[in-house]
Order: sequence, then C-alpha cells, then structure tokens
Amino acid sequence: MPGFRRKVMVDIDQIERLIAMGNEMRDSAPANIQESDEILRQKDSIINQAYLEAQRIKGAAEQQATSLTTTANEEHESKVSDSEVLKVAEAKGEGIKEEAGVEAHQIVQDAQRRAYRMLNEAETVTGTRREGADQYAREVLFNLESHLADVLGQVRKGLDSLRLETGGQQISGQPSNGQQVPTS
Repeated sequence: MPGFRRKVMVDIDQIERLIAMGNEMRDSAPANIQESDEILRQKDSIINQAYLEAQRIKGAAEQQATSLTTTANEEHESKVSDSEVLKVAEAKGEGIKEEAGVEAHQIVQDAQRRAYRMLNEAETVTGTRREGADQYAREVLFNLESHLADVLGQVRKGLDSLRLETGGQQISGQPSNGQQVPTS
C-alpha cells in the first residue's frame, strides 16, 4: 500500500477461511480412517464368530454321532444272541455314523462359505469407504490448492503494483539481481 514501506496488506478473512478449511480437512480424515479400521476389526470378529460357530456345530455333530454310536452299541449288545439283528444294527449304526459325518461336514462347509461371504462383504465395504475418504481428501486438497493459488496471485499483483509505484526500485523480499521470486 502506498505510504506503508515494506508492508503488505493481507485479507485476514480469506486467510482465516483457508486455515478453517485446513483444520476441517485434518479433522475429517482421521474419522474416515478410524471408521475403516473399525470395519477391519469387525471383519476379524465376524470371521472368529463364524469359526466358533463352525466348531460348535462340528462338536454338536460329533457328540450326536457319539451318542448315536453309543446307542447303537448298546442295542448291539442287547441283541448279540440274534446274528441277523446284530447285522442290521451294525449296518444301521454305520449308516447313522456316516450320515452324521456327512451332515457335520456339510455344516462346516456352509459355515465356511458364510464366513468367506461375510469377509468379502466387509472387504468390499472397507474398500468403498476408503476410496470415498481418499476422494474427499483429494477434493479438499484441490480446493485448498486453488484458494492458495488465488491468494498467491493477489500477493504477486500487490508486489507488481508496488514495483510500478516505486519506479522499479528494490522491493523487500525481491531478489536484488532482478530475477522473479520462484513460484511453486
């Protein structure tokens, strides 16, 4: 400004807006990251729950198979005298045991498929949220860059007008060899 040597006027409202934007961006990014971390923790919890459920179902199936085997053995002992009944009981016990094994195997496979499906869904949600957070950060940074470019342009205009008013004399902050201050 004329009359203020070595002083530059800055629009304090615009500087405060830029600082507020920077603070807002800094505050919002950790929340999105924390949310992604929480989703990853939930994914691990879901996998653990599916594993425990599969183990529980398998244990129950094995217990049922053991119970059926015990029942078949008791029935076998009571009918040992009759060989035909014994053969039928053995065949029935083996059939029940095989059925229980197949059923237990199917239950475990179903639990594993559900766990993988839940894992895939959790990873998809995490990826989507992470992409959204990255996109938001890019937009905020681009806006900040644009605002900073506008402010830099205003500063340069002020320096140019001061240079014109001083008749090309050295301006504070200007290199003495006549070169322009480098821009970023």
